[in-house]
Amino acid sequence: MADYLVNYTWDASLAMPLLIVTVSGRLLTDLSALPRIIDQAHAVAEQHTERDALAIVYDFSRTERRLPLDALMKRTHVSARVKAVFVVGAGSRKDEMAALIMSAAKRVTYPVEFFPTLDDLYAALRAQNALR
Repeated sequence: MADYLVNYTWDASLAMPLLIVTVSGRLLTDLSALPRIIDQAHAVAEQHTERDALAIVYDFSRTERRLPLDALMKRTHVSARVKAVFVVGAGSRKDEMAALIMSAAKRVTYPVEFFPTLDDLYAALRAQNALR
């Protein structure tokens, strides 16, 4: 069993709301944890029918900061409401490449972008005038 916590919060201050999934602890002790977290985030997105388009932010900065490809490939659920994914705190280019390979292999229809911190993500969104 993995030793981790997941917190889901919404940020509606942007033109496209963000579902922020903050993960803390050790994920790698259970390789089914990462795909379970991703699938659950998409399930949460599906439950909020008042939001036709949203972005998911996965904040892994409080974990081992690794995204193993074999774990990512086990994710199964994709919400049509998700229009972008932002990954915060990926440990290396190798982890970023794993996420991009999974995206291509699973044929996800949204872009995946990477940021070192949540502050960097918000700065990029401000520069794009994505804030309301």
